[in-house]
Amino acid sequence: MKNKMVVIVLILILAVVGFMIIRNRKLTKGKADKVYECPDFESKYEGKEAIKSSEGVDLEKTVTLGDYGKEVAYLQERLNKQYGASLDVDGKFGCDTHFSLLELSGLEGSDSIDLNDLK
Repeated sequence: MKNKMVVIVLILILAVVGFMIIRNRKLTKGKADKVYECPDFESKYEGKEAIKSSEGVDLEKTVTLGDYGKEVAYLQERLNKQYGASLDVDGKFGCDTHFSLLELSGLEGSDSIDLNDLK
């Protein structure tokens, strides 16, 4: 009697685990990790020092891949704080900032962003 009960419990556990595995596969089907490629861009920050502050930011500005300045530092800070990115705040809108922007904000195919969108 005791052995039958143990067998029944094990079968139920296996059935539940099997169901969860199948359900998880159905939910994640086609949702493979995206691989982003950094598009060609003209860098405006080559040889420039990192910017540590985003004070006095013009929030009406749109920043684009390759840009440099306090507005980009603001974008990096917002991506870190709002979306949990782990970017170096250096004011340089390069591939790392671009990838974080695409991955975290969902703005597919965008090489620029209006800073008002991150308020």
